Amino acid sequence: MESEKLGAFIAQLRKERGMTQRELADALHVTDKAVSKWETGKGFPDLKLMEPLARALGVSLVELLQCQRQEEPTLTAEQADAVVSRAMGQSERVTALRYLRLFRWLLTGLAAACALALLPQASYWLYMTWFSLSHDLGIIGGADGPTAIITITRTFDPPVWLSVGLPVLGLVLCVIFAVKVGRLERKLK
Repeated sequence: MESEKLGAFIAQLRKERGMTQRELADALHVTDKAVSKWETGKGFPDLKLMEPLARALGVSLVELLQCQRQEEPTLTAEQADAVVSRAMGQSERVTALRYLRLFRWLLTGLAAACALALLPQASYWLYMTWFSLSHDLGIIGGADGPTAIITITRTFDPPVWLSVGLPVLGLVLCVIFAVKVGRLERKLK
């Protein structure tokens, strides 16, 4: 079942009954934005909403799932099974897409955190290699008295594999998995 076809059928039935999207949404206890997504084919109603949706639109569940009005009052068991399995497949696909999108965003956030963890090491490396000044200290003080110098030293210098290796590994893995999840999303659409 195509979500665009179902959406057009829902919109047609809603308009035939003289209902607004808000009225249909209130009858189903969902938002009017959800109804709008269904009607534009950008979303699919949950399976638990299909029966109340059919009642609210004045059609049978089979008619709603087939996206057309039926002249015959009954279907064979095989036809009903086929319609229900198509609807369940569409619902599972929409749910899988939702979770894949969420997982991709999580991977993107983790990749950003790994990149941010590398910034202090990168700035320290730049400072030490390009901007480092001479460490020779001359006589401190002048005609107006002694000069105080505050130095900052690292008390804990983590090993390179911990401070650089793990964030780089995390960044690479997150990018690889995010690309694979993106490909899965495109296959499911």
